[in-house]
Amino acid sequence: MAAPVPQNEADRLSALRAMAVLDTPPEADFDDIVRIASEICGAPISLVTLVDAERQWFKAKFGDVDADETPREVAFCAHAIMGRDLMVVPDATADARFADNPFVLADDGIRFYAGAPLLTSGGAALGTLCVVDHAPHRLNLDQMRALRALARQVTELLELRRLVVTDEPEPRPQPRSVDLSYLTEARIHELRGIADARNIAITLGLTDPAFVHADPAKLSPALDYVIFSALKVAPAGGRIAARVLGTPVPTIEIGHAGGSIRPEWHTDLAGLREADEPVPRAVAGILRAHDATVMDTSAIVSSPDVRFELRFPPH
Repeated sequence: MAAPVPQNEADRLSALRAMAVLDTPPEADFDDIVRIASEICGAPISLVTLVDAERQWFKAKFGDVDADETPREVAFCAHAIMGRDLMVVPDATADARFADNPFVLADDGIRFYAGAPLLTSGGAALGTLCVVDHAPHRLNLDQMRALRALARQVTELLELRRLVVTDEPEPRPQPRSVDLSYLTEARIHELRGIADARNIAITLGLTDPAFVHADPAKLSPALDYVIFSALKVAPAGGRIAARVLGTPVPTIEIGHAGGSIRPEWHTDLAGLREADEPVPRAVAGILRAHDATVMDTSAIVSSPDVRFELRFPPH
């Protein structure tokens, strides 16, 4: 049984190894995503898989999964990385590619699989975010949209952690005048599919223009991480309210009802201590490079919501 191989396999493997992520310990941000993917899709198992030359390795796993890796030749994800979009197998026993797969033939074997490829900006599919069930299963449109959005979050996390775990020189930043309203609106648009699938209302309030001197290619994933951090702890049926202010200083306010961001999260991103894991360290570095401050304002605002702010220097 041979796994299919993408035409850009050499470049794909080079991009994967440049991430310096294979065989690293679990990290909370990736674990959170597989938990949410399983919740949204109603599937008992979810995985972040990275497809190496001869194996698929699990960066994160949720559910009853004992293995840390499996041979590539029997990996569903080896097929999923051949495409640019979600691969869904409603019933593996009825799919010629997988009907004789040992993981399908096993007792309580795989029946359902859906995997979204982890695509880099250069087009390399590093692996997948996938959900698995032991019974035939289908996803609705909201679930598929959310799984795609969560896969993009995984790729962003990989890119962020690479900033602090490799010695690869980064391209020189290209700062320019950027409206925080535009950046925040784009980030919320990317996350709305996840919010909708969890029945979380996410709103954005805009007042006056909020221009900052920033490198949008760096600041955008950092803002994504901050907003998603609120989204992932908000309970299903909750709400998130974001507001962008231009005065007295450019500010992004984020409030959410229910759930709780761990207290040290603000400390980590404010640079008051070095975060335990690579991704928040990378985000803190980006925010520090933009002279942003992170403030927990829950105690000083008369509201039952959890609130925090990102404040930037005037442009």
